Amino acid sequence: MKMSEEKPKPKKVRLKGFPMLINGLIDSVKDTPECKDIIRGMRTRVLFNNLEDKRFACLVTIDKDQIKVEGIRKEGKDSLSRKKLFYWGYWEFPALATMMGASTWKSGKWIRKMGSGKVKGASQIAMVGQVLALARPPEPPAEKKE
Repeated sequence: MKMSEEKPKPKKVRLKGFPMLINGLIDSVKDTPECKDIIRGMRTRVLFNNLEDKRFACLVTIDKDQIKVEGIRKEGKDSLSRKKLFYWGYWEFPALATMMGASTWKSGKWIRKMGSGKVKGASQIAMVGQVLALARPPEPPAEKKE
């Protein structure tokens, strides 16, 4: 193959909006030993649909000890369909604070009991949530009352 016939490199898709935030959280912890222990042997695909972001949803895939985040453009009803994206878990929530407020990700019970939003595959969502919980900033220490 001559130099003039080289195939162009595929452009890396830049994440924007909500998927960029989730990717930043996951990138900050994916190389830690705790994260590697959690995702060892884990296999899931979860779509997070933040209703505040009108343009993008976030598809998180964990497979073969790797985490991949994709931004999915919301272009109509079919753009987020399960048949098109092959996801196992789906969480549609009204505000980002709802997702970031999930304090115990170890079980799907908190997600199922959540008052607002649409949930499918809570156990799959909880699997990704365990990784996101590692990225949470530590709680500030409680002030001592004397």
